[in-house]
Amino acid sequence: MDWKPLVAVVAILVILGGIYYIYSGREKGPESVRIGIVLPLSTASFASAGQECYRGMQMAVEEINSNGGVLGKPIELVVKDDKGDPNTAITVATDLITNEQVPIIVGFYSSTVTYATMNAIKQYQPIVFVMGASSVKVESLVGKERWFFHMHPWDYHRQGTVIDYFLHYIEPTPQKIFVAYEDGVYGSTSYSYFVNMSREVGAPWDIKGEPFKSGSSDFSAIILKAKDYDPDVFYIVGYPADYPVFFRNAKENDFNPKLIFIVAPEFPEYPKDIGDYVAGVDVWSPYLDIPQAKDFVAKFQSQYGRLPEYWAPFCYTAIKMVAQGIEKAGSLDREALISGLESVQMDSPLGPVSFKQTGNTLHQVVDKLYVVQWQGGTVVILYPDEFKTGELIYPVPTWAERGG
Repeated sequence: MDWKPLVAVVAILVILGGIYYIYSGREKGPESVRIGIVLPLSTASFASAGQECYRGMQMAVEEINSNGGVLGKPIELVVKDDKGDPNTAITVATDLITNEQVPIIVGFYSSTVTYATMNAIKQYQPIVFVMGASSVKVESLVGKERWFFHMHPWDYHRQGTVIDYFLHYIEPTPQKIFVAYEDGVYGSTSYSYFVNMSREVGAPWDIKGEPFKSGSSDFSAIILKAKDYDPDVFYIVGYPADYPVFFRNAKENDFNPKLIFIVAPEFPEYPKDIGDYVAGVDVWSPYLDIPQAKDFVAKFQSQYGRLPEYWAPFCYTAIKMVAQGIEKAGSLDREALISGLESVQMDSPLGPVSFKQTGNTLHQVVDKLYVVQWQGGTVVILYPDEFKTGELIYPVPTWAERGG
């Protein structure tokens, strides 16, 4: 038998196999640890927070990968835009679980979107690390699940801070408070908690509430109702894109409460969009006198030319926590990864962080908040006392007194 043709065929196959191996390797690149990301990146009401969160994540990935990655492999973010829409979020999260088969999903912002998504994907029991979603409806649904990890404070953390500040730090104590709240899960539950917790502590103020549709182009109707009520404090629970519209309408209608108070007042564009004197409750401040916070702010400013909003250090810290959890787990095995995350302890721009039990949540990171006020184009920290950098201006000047 002549073996030469067979030898030739085998040689060709070996060569072709080698070529395929080389080029397929080049196409795929080095093996990586893939982390699923679900964020609102292209919706007006939510995109500013989603994009800021993603900036923080990218900073963390660059640092981790420059130091060898995790388990000797680079981290790769598999990013999905949920567009601030529940149905889209369910679709992309399910795809990350069933098709991409990522070991963990990090992200989520809106309480309404997060609640719908968790309800839809809980059958898979995926490991998720949720950045936002302050509504206790989400906590009631999945807070006790071992696969659920949560960064943002819950409603009761935020409203407890707001009520304590109004009750003990504003003089004279407000007697009338008008609350405008977005009509989704986030705003509605925030309003309920503010009302109920105010009653529980015997707060002296009267409360009037009015829901609104987030993303609306005009809130004059609510402003006029609030003006008729004549509150000491006008408290708005909305999303970043809502606040400049409220302030524009307040100025147009010469509405002058003693204080306008919002949630998350430290978006960098606010001094331009809403002017000075706005106060609010926040979960972090770039003005915190913490070494890790100062270091993060310096790096962010160097890269983006401005101060970061809290979603950047939140999401930066989250990726760092996930990376440490993976290293502690020693693998991407589901149970090992859950145990690894549960043992995470590290210093961060938020201060020392770990996953602790709070309320009905097994794995909570942040449960402390700050009260701040814009004064002279910068932020003054008003609360708590150990981080205080200035005093509240109250009552604030009227629109006519401000000029411009």
